[in-house]
Amino acid sequence: WLKRRRRAWRGLPPPSALARGMAEVGGSSGSGTGGKASPPEGAIREGFAEVLPIPKPAEKRDGGAGGRAEVFYNPAQVFNRDLSVLVLSVFARRRAAEVAEAEERRRQKAERAEAAGRPQSARAAPEPGLVLFEALAATGIRSIRYAKELGPGTRPAAVGLRHIVANDLEPSAVAHMRRNLEHNCVPSSLVEVSCADANGHMYGRRARGPGSHPDLAYDVIDLDPYGSCSPFLDAAVQAVVDGGLLCITSTDMPVLAGNNPETCFARYGGTALKAGYMHEMALRLVLHAVSNAAARFGREAQPILSCSIDFYVRVFVRIFDAPARVKRLASKTAVVHQCVQCESFSVQPLGEATTEDGKTEKFKPARVIVPGETCPECGGRMKLGGPFHSGPMFDPGFVELCVEACEEENREQLPGVTSWRKIHGMLTAISEEHPDVVLHYKLPQLCRGLKLPPVPLRQFRSTLRALGFKASHFHREPEAVKTDAPNAVVYDLMRLWAEENPPQNCPMPELLKKEFTLKRPVEWTSASASDEVTARPTKIARFLPNPEANWGPKRAAKMGGSATAEAAQSGGGDAPAAAGAAAAAAL
Repeated sequence: WLKRRRRAWRGLPPPSALARGMAEVGGSSGSGTGGKASPPEGAIREGFAEVLPIPKPAEKRDGGAGGRAEVFYNPAQVFNRDLSVLVLSVFARRRAAEVAEAEERRRQKAERAEAAGRPQSARAAPEPGLVLFEALAATGIRSIRYAKELGPGTRPAAVGLRHIVANDLEPSAVAHMRRNLEHNCVPSSLVEVSCADANGHMYGRRARGPGSHPDLAYDVIDLDPYGSCSPFLDAAVQAVVDGGLLCITSTDMPVLAGNNPETCFARYGGTALKAGYMHEMALRLVLHAVSNAAARFGREAQPILSCSIDFYVRVFVRIFDAPARVKRLASKTAVVHQCVQCESFSVQPLGEATTEDGKTEKFKPARVIVPGETCPECGGRMKLGGPFHSGPMFDPGFVELCVEACEEENREQLPGVTSWRKIHGMLTAISEEHPDVVLHYKLPQLCRGLKLPPVPLRQFRSTLRALGFKASHFHREPEAVKTDAPNAVVYDLMRLWAEENPPQNCPMPELLKKEFTLKRPVEWTSASASDEVTARPTKIARFLPNPEANWGPKRAAKMGGSATAEAAQSGGGDAPAAAGAAAAAAL
């Protein structure tokens, strides 16, 4: 049992599942003959993919003999690829249903036109399956997994991916990628290898505008750079079809978490703050950059899933041609005023969108709702963060489909995925968040700031719900309090707790002496009948600890060597931002 457990934590499937997956596309990965050859020394298996070691030059280096180099592999990124396989499988089903519905409407329209004596020219039905572009493919492990776990013939009743273009800028990385594809018996008709600048490739396949090529645009674009995604967003939002999907990773968390606010603003168009909600704000800053890049071309970005994971963020965003809906962008953008002494914050939208008569939308500048330059709770100075995306970060319906795909009876559809427990827990936690509540408190910080003993988390949230407010967690922070209650109500409960548990040497005694805004008496509630979080039928661990020590990013290799930076990132972020490395470095 312990060996199987350790194998699962390292991201390796059981031998039986691996053998079953290899047989589904091209036979065993050990050789092109379909035999059961043992894997080469130093090779790494993940899902149904196997990555070969990177060969070193034959000449001696530092007095040593040449040989094979170890593949730089970060097991922390197995979860990223497992999650992407699951999301793409669900998206492929939804996209196929949308295409079938559109074709049915087109057929009915053609029948009505023919009955009216205005026959229309026949139009060929689109081919089933998605066309995907991996901009920074490195060793190709992600594209190989997509091909062998979602490609034609991998599932009995659906086609996930019809064609994949795996791109990288470094020629030596592309050569290694070709060896890996051949080793895994992936046909070139399914995975096409490209050696080009990622941005130049995507600009040549724009879906709209002068000089565009709608037939060459992609259904899915996967961006997984080493560092910031910002250099690729402008090209990516143009090269995806109407209703297509962008899968975006950013690993520059020190910047997104507020260490360098000037760099964050330059990359994402918003300033990050060091606050308890910094991981949620990191997601919202990335979504803000995507939404603004799309809006310039009359396209709307709709997040369907946003995840803060370990040392990076991963967002899945659909792009639609919707110039009318782009006008709502200001009402879904906000700044935050954060007190430097206490945990109070106020979110200020940048616009208002109202609907009249259920049809006409009116847009106007937002009313100022923030308190001013001083905090009304403690009198401290306020600092400003943002702007950032203040709309929903996920589509509840899509997340629910992903949760259903994680059920035991459905897991056999994706046998290459090994991180089921963590994926199921995180998606369940996301499904229980309130999508319309922006930012959150951390209860330990609320207590620590006033030197109070810890408040029971369930009691605090249940009391807020009993008072008529929303309250939930944040999927990254089990002790988060995500609520629409005003700061005064949150601190009323802290004052109530302080009356029952008087603190010693409170740094902000005036805050605890303020009058209650809530009508007395206020009673603590352990469980609320108005609890809006739907209980799951079985216990699911939502917040799992890291399986190993030092669970984080690896050092990026240098470009241009035999073990290139792109190849090195088969597990870190899949590839450094090769096409935009200079731009990223400048920031």
